[in-house]
Amino acid sequence: MIDASIKAVPGLLLSFGVIALVLALPVGLIAWLREKPVVVRLLCAVSVAGICAVTLLPTDGGPVGQGAICDVSSPFPQMFQSSSALLNVALFAPAPFFATLVFRRPLTVAAVAAVSSGVIELVQAEGEMGRSCSATDLVANTTGALLGVAGAAVWSRFRRQGEWPVRRDVLWGAGLAAVGSLTLLGVYHSSVNPYVPVSERNVEAQARALNGSDTWINAAATDVFGKKARVEQMVSEKRSGRTLVTASTNLGDISGWWPEKKLEEAAFKNNKAEEGSLDQQQAQAVGTRFAQRWFPDEIRGAQRKVRVSGTGNTAVYVLVFRRYKAGLMMPMRLNITVTSAGRIMNFAARAVEDPKLPRTTISESEAARLAHQYSGRSTQGAVLLAQNVKDQGWRPVWMMGIETSDVFIDAVSGRQIPRSDLIR
Repeated sequence: MIDASIKAVPGLLLSFGVIALVLALPVGLIAWLREKPVVVRLLCAVSVAGICAVTLLPTDGGPVGQGAICDVSSPFPQMFQSSSALLNVALFAPAPFFATLVFRRPLTVAAVAAVSSGVIELVQAEGEMGRSCSATDLVANTTGALLGVAGAAVWSRFRRQGEWPVRRDVLWGAGLAAVGSLTLLGVYHSSVNPYVPVSERNVEAQARALNGSDTWINAAATDVFGKKARVEQMVSEKRSGRTLVTASTNLGDISGWWPEKKLEEAAFKNNKAEEGSLDQQQAQAVGTRFAQRWFPDEIRGAQRKVRVSGTGNTAVYVLVFRRYKAGLMMPMRLNITVTSAGRIMNFAARAVEDPKLPRTTISESEAARLAHQYSGRSTQGAVLLAQNVKDQGWRPVWMMGIETSDVFIDAVSGRQIPRSDLIR
């Protein structure tokens, strides 16, 4: 506020001089007639004049004609990083310092200074003076006032300037603070429109959107990795308009989509199968229970197959869930790996609703012929699946295996689809 005011207020120094003279002359004269210390009272009057000149004179810039608006965004931590806020602290410290030395009532002075700061911000919000009201300025002004009062108290104690009327000071200070604060809150509530910058609104909206995601992902991490898992880091990132939440624990990582509450994948850091006594049927039951808890929609109507890796008491069982409609594999994917000890070593999921697809017109044999035509190689396998294709949406697609690669054929048009056009 201050640095902008110095540049924007026409004739600031001249105005300050006039205000200081108007305030200092009667204050000094009264102090002289009553045989009171004159210098400290003159310094207090000049300090008040500085506050009035810098904060209440019209400027050439700012939100003129926008109505009573006040920026109510949090002043922290930017208040300690803003030169303008620090200048506000410096501006409001001297007057309370000298006022405390004059009146010897630090709490009363602090209350008057804080309420006066609120009045100044209210005037800036209501007045057509090219100035802006903000919570940061209010906090900075009050901070400066409190520092000034504290400095005066320390100074007086150091100089041993006698006892202060503590009881009256507490009563007056508390009363002024309460009445002044309630009055200002009422006026602000009735006549000032609160404003929060877009950047902070976005942060608040994101925080609200993620509320509860940590509890959900922590529960999933405990279920997968066990009660000894400790979350070391939480990360959220936007992907195609959705939020992927990842929890990194001491035992492994797990991620899922929020707020859909759809787990994506998880894996132990220790991917070596330990010895156990579960056979295929028992391991399959463990994996199925886990799928029923965390992926009930995905496995509904899905076929389940089990792949076995290894032998004996260190065998690993991979449960593969896929859903088919009219022989066409839907985009849902779920693989769960279970050890012979009953541990969910890892899983990978793709929670996608079954899309509406055009009717398939290309048979497997025709797709094999087209794949050979496009690649010059014979096919070694075929899968008809739903695939999201760039600029086309969901399509029925033949995935034709050719040695170490695949050729993708649109099952309606027969055109080859480049791998780069396939959207996961």
